[in-house]
Amino acid sequence: MARPSSLEPRFIKSRGKWVLNVPPELSDTGKRRQLFFDTKKAATADVEKLKTRSDNFGVSLTQLTPAKIAEAAEAYSLLKPYNFGLLDTVREYIETHKQRAASIPFGQMIDLYVEAKKNRSEVYLAQFRWFKRRTEPVHGQLASDITLRDLDKLLEGEKPTVKNAFMRYLRAVFNWGVKRDYLPSNPIAKMDFEEVVKGDTQILEPKLVQVLLDDCLENDLTLLPHRIIGFFCGIRPAGELPRVEWSDLDWNDRVLRLRAEITKKKRLRFVDVSENAIEWLTEYKVRGGKTSGPVVPFSPAGLRDRHRENWRRVVGATANGTPKRQWIQQGMRHSYCSYWLAKHGDIDRLVIQSGHESKEVMWRNYYRATTKATADKFWGIRPAKAAANIVPMAQVS
Repeated sequence: MARPSSLEPRFIKSRGKWVLNVPPELSDTGKRRQLFFDTKKAATADVEKLKTRSDNFGVSLTQLTPAKIAEAAEAYSLLKPYNFGLLDTVREYIETHKQRAASIPFGQMIDLYVEAKKNRSEVYLAQFRWFKRRTEPVHGQLASDITLRDLDKLLEGEKPTVKNAFMRYLRAVFNWGVKRDYLPSNPIAKMDFEEVVKGDTQILEPKLVQVLLDDCLENDLTLLPHRIIGFFCGIRPAGELPRVEWSDLDWNDRVLRLRAEITKKKRLRFVDVSENAIEWLTEYKVRGGKTSGPVVPFSPAGLRDRHRENWRRVVGATANGTPKRQWIQQGMRHSYCSYWLAKHGDIDRLVIQSGHESKEVMWRNYYRATTKATADKFWGIRPAKAAANIVPMAQVS
């Protein structure tokens, strides 16, 4: 017969610690345990807790019906293979139940997120509406119930770039939900973004940019400022450029002021406007172009249609109307950064003007993307009329 445990701490010289033998009926796990302490005082404090538990043991038993005792025995039997304690398991279940009760369907959480971000750019909100359609399979699930496996299944088969984009959207929505206690943690934290190997930065050659601007001048004057500021100021074409106002442009000092509320980093930014950009904008104004209100006076859909028509007219189209050459994503901004760096070589100033995240990223993406000779051609792009009657800006009184 096993010797009963004594609720008296003993000092073990070989370990230099005090040990307390806890019988199964007083153990959290329902099994005999040994607890070790650095001091006798700490061990004695635990003895008092166990004595209180022992005193309450008989009282607790009188409150349990035979059915409850049988249920507890069956629960212990189910937990035995996993080495889980009954009390810890119950507490964890209650916590999970509370989390589920506080959670909401994922589709509803996306709607609330978009509503909270309603002051963001129309392009950003349009991206999230597309994202919501794409995540429809998990809309009915509680946000707290969505697992890593659910997300893996949702993103299965996607290209690395598309998967990374989805994960960024998911991360934003889940982080927002965590702050509002709709779920305890962000499942994206357990996922790895795909490594995307980037090729050389693609830019538009000066000759093509010249033809694009000439086409706007003759066929779509209203689109011309979008092209000029996109190519020669490097403003982000989606989130920033559609929110620029004509009042942000200082014609005399040749500076474009980007208000903090329209920039990606939410910081005030000033961009030098090149001499050839001023000449294009002046020619636009001479031909009757409007210089009040937004620089890009179109809806996202309207801008997209005008952009496509301008591109098709310049590069030509196939029999089914598809442009014969593919547009370069972020082509205007990439061209600006590459040509500016090649001409001026001042990486620090380019980081400030472009609103880029770091000098390292700038070097990696744009250093030696083009030559200085080609850059000179880019910054020499001018409207035909101005090119024939050019007057250096420094000489204008």
